[in-house]
Amino acid sequence: MPFFSLVSLDNFVIQSLDLKITSYARIRHDFQIKTTGLNVMKLSSIPVVKLPVVDATTDPLDLLVLGLALRMKQLARTSPKFIELTHDRQFRIQIGTDLGVARQIIVDNGQIDTVSGTPEQADFILQFADSEHGVKTLMKGDPTAFMTGMQNGSIKMEGDFGLLVWFNQVAKLIPPKVPKPVKEKIRVARQFLKEKLGR
Repeated sequence: MPFFSLVSLDNFVIQSLDLKITSYARIRHDFQIKTTGLNVMKLSSIPVVKLPVVDATTDPLDLLVLGLALRMKQLARTSPKFIELTHDRQFRIQIGTDLGVARQIIVDNGQIDTVSGTPEQADFILQFADSEHGVKTLMKGDPTAFMTGMQNGSIKMEGDFGLLVWFNQVAKLIPPKVPKPVKEKIRVARQFLKEKLGR
């Protein structure tokens, strides 16, 4: 390789590293400015945009259900308990909102798929008043939150309620098992963020 190519390559690498370090410092500075005295942003303030390549939108509930379906696909290959729950079963579960957001999780003899919208009638429908309420309820995972939502009308369910029991069983398998060293790093990172952000 000619000497000038090596010099050019070295200069390119140095310039790239300098740019990355400068960008990192700028992003960190901007983050500190933006988070100082900032209230927590509501999920409903995020603009919803259709992402055609992945058949999703930027709606928080749609992204959450898509993530659940992707994790279920992984479990269908790796978890004996999950395989047992999906073997020889065929059904659709639809999770959506009163505002028109909907995503179906399709279980077909151990295979998991997902589709945006309502292309076919689902066997069980779980409908929230809005995406923010849906995300908070699903992330909380508290059965009393579902009961409260059903009583006040912010959560509607219809179809085969046996699939709600199935969904609750699967929900216990969704969180990945985190190794102890990683748990310790997460604890330290949370403590660091709490100290820096004051929350």
